[in-house]
Amino acid sequence: LTRDTSKCKIPQGSGGDKAGQSFDSPNLTLIAGDVKNKADVAKVFENDIDGVVIALGGKTSDVGDDMLTVGTQNVIDAMKEKGTKRISVVTSIGAGDSENQAPFFFKILMMTAMKKIFADKNNQEKAVEASGLEYCIVRPGGLTVEAPTGVINVIQGEAGSITRADVAQFCLDAISVEDFPYIGQAPCISSVGGTSWVKDRSKAARGEM
Repeated sequence: LTRDTSKCKIPQGSGGDKAGQSFDSPNLTLIAGDVKNKADVAKVFENDIDGVVIALGGKTSDVGDDMLTVGTQNVIDAMKEKGTKRISVVTSIGAGDSENQAPFFFKILMMTAMKKIFADKNNQEKAVEASGLEYCIVRPGGLTVEAPTGVINVIQGEAGSITRADVAQFCLDAISVEDFPYIGQAPCISSVGGTSWVKDRSKAARGEM
């Protein structure tokens, strides 16, 4: 579901020399609609849905002060009606209880130019936490459009940067990996520092041998 399907293009970085071209994958269906409109959200759930990734954005002047919260709640309601359990939601470093993980100058923006959007992000997170679903709230550091690095670290300290493609992979893992370790959590992720998320769930990966 997207506001304008014509703007859905293959991204820079991970898209390589196809960046800027339209998607032509048979595995992708684009549905134009407004996430604040329950009828539009319902269109997505006309087919079987294994999991949901929410990555909403936009200027509050364009989408309103509560688009993230209202739209996310509409998706949650549709998931419950359909019986879909797993959801990953992209918010931001600095949201919720991660304020101290944001770099200093970003904190200034959060309290000034981005004050309204962060109020919406915080309410969005609260809606997800209260949903009763198998959720993962994803709080990425500074986003870049470089090619994916494959390095996705869950961090406890100040956030670094991370490519959008790596964030996308983490979100997909959150809804597709059965024993994903961050369900019911809100990890901050970047490509620098922290504990690396790897799919290898063996004893060796866990440091037990």
